[in-house]
Amino acid sequence: MLNPSPEALAHEFWAGTGLHGTFPRQIEQAIALKLPLALVKLRRLDVQAVKRWLEQRNVAAPLPADLRDLRGALVAYRGHGIVFVCGADQPEEQRLTIGHEVAHFLLDYHLPRQQVIQALGTGIADVLDGIRGPTPVERTGAILSHIRLAAHVHLLPRPGSDEEADAVVASAEERADRLALELVAPQESLDAFLQELSSHQVVSSQEIRAALTTHFGLPAHSCKDLLRYAVQRRPPSFVADISERMRRRREG
Repeated sequence: MLNPSPEALAHEFWAGTGLHGTFPRQIEQAIALKLPLALVKLRRLDVQAVKRWLEQRNVAAPLPADLRDLRGALVAYRGHGIVFVCGADQPEEQRLTIGHEVAHFLLDYHLPRQQVIQALGTGIADVLDGIRGPTPVERTGAILSHIRLAAHVHLLPRPGSDEEADAVVASAEERADRLALELVAPQESLDAFLQELSSHQVVSSQEIRAALTTHFGLPAHSCKDLLRYAVQRRPPSFVADISERMRRRREG
């Protein structure tokens, strides 16, 4: 299967929305324009709350037995999805949660589904959606082994919860985290903003983090990952060098 970069996926997500140049990013409006996703905010979010919401609308989904409080959840089925978000969280936290669940929808459900349909034809959609089993010919297509059949469910627990230690799960979460940040704080804009900061009287790492989270509308805990992804494309001393240049400029 193709493996598009986070930058390419984020560019495609924002293309044509007219919202790509605004920060903080208006991701909720972009979802309505670009993806077959509904957004539901519940004041308290856990598996039971999601289950009740779905049952009240006669929607069946195989939800896991999980007792953790959640920041977000995704239920995707038959080409569409529902993103659940804890509406009691701060807007900055909600923005990142929505980005994370959109990332899972794209990476783990929507794109693999589209690639299988393109490879095997529209008739395979009934197999992907659990309506029928694959024919012997379809079953031999190795491409089916790379996609989860029927409904797809993802849970985003709060930090500190007992999380999966499985390496595959950890890798999927890392990919989703990376794409989530690219959706709301793209590398190109992040690099430009850091360069702009270097020309102002900002002198400490704390001030840099505060400026970043305010500009991109993100929770403070995301700043560590923002800077980590930034230095992956720069020398390890990138942020330190910016701070040092700003300090010298102020002292001079």
